[in-house]
Amino acid sequence: MPRRPDAIRTPNHALREARRRLPSPHRAGQPPSRTEFAELVNQALRALYPDRNLNSLAVDSRWVGKLERGEHRWPCQERRAALRQVTGARTDAGIGLYSPRLLADGPAPPVREPRRVDIAAANPARRYNYWLGGKDHFAADRESGDAIARVFPTVVTAARENRAFLRRGVRHLAESGIRQFLDVGAGLPAAENTHEVAQAVAPDCRVVYVDNDPVVMAHARALLAGDPEGRIVCLEADLHDPQAIIARSGLDLSRPVGLLLVAVLHFVHDDEVATTVVKELVSALPSGSFLVLSHGTLDFAGERAAAAFEELVRCGQADMRPRPRARVAEFLDGLRTLEPGLVPVSQWRPERPGPGAGEVANYGAVARLP
Repeated sequence: MPRRPDAIRTPNHALREARRRLPSPHRAGQPPSRTEFAELVNQALRALYPDRNLNSLAVDSRWVGKLERGEHRWPCQERRAALRQVTGARTDAGIGLYSPRLLADGPAPPVREPRRVDIAAANPARRYNYWLGGKDHFAADRESGDAIARVFPTVVTAARENRAFLRRGVRHLAESGIRQFLDVGAGLPAAENTHEVAQAVAPDCRVVYVDNDPVVMAHARALLAGDPEGRIVCLEADLHDPQAIIARSGLDLSRPVGLLLVAVLHFVHDDEVATTVVKELVSALPSGSFLVLSHGTLDFAGERAAAAFEELVRCGQADMRPRPRARVAEFLDGLRTLEPGLVPVSQWRPERPGPGAGEVANYGAVARLP
């Protein structure tokens, strides 16, 4: 199997211009946003491969952004075909994409280039860091964060309450005997990280942090220095590939695991893909494991605020897909949800009275695998 050399990471102007020449399916006279373009690619995938299970091939706005920024130029064959169909390109090279190939003397060695940070595009992890009062963000992250805050003025409160929910959930699992944690979509390190909370209860806890952002991983490796009696692993992997996450995690799957999917599933826009991701991760874990889940919602927003947020998504200023409670509850199917059930994160076993549901806009739950 040929290796995929890492392309030199320069912006893919050809693909970006191809997208901008297309009409938006929702906004007359405008080019499609990255979210809309991803939807077009997914439609093309379904049309091209009607008999295939395409859960692992579905794309989102973050994937489109990576292609346009030149962070990778080696999509699989099916995705390249869908991109050609959407853009009308005759060849992969016509939209700045290349396919792996074997040379006469074997696979080409990878070109080792440092990954470059696109400071002109908002990043969910850096934006979250901005809301939490951190320092690892750029102007684009602040602009995106402020745009969302204008629609939801309590978004900073929501971010902090979500973080507090994570801490309470991790502490409960550690106190219940869990000694392995898989934190998927970990984001940038902040105060009281998962390993700090878990190892404060039991120093031998092992924590595997997973994120698909190389910047997050660089920060994590530099800043995460847990108790020397415990173990910390930083794994660069994508939520859309749950089997790879499990295979590369190094977890002992004969013992229970605490799986954390905190404020990450709302970046998977397709309901079927999100459900498949959760099922594949959960099904790989042994009985007695736990799932700690939180997810953004518009259930407590007024109609005007909900419409304003949808406009942010259409314009590419927001990349989250909030879901209603009934849809979030489906992620917990087959699990035993602990009391008080699926509730606003501020109401999950709070240490003191917290803000109301309308201020946090996130559901949270902790559930046990039978």
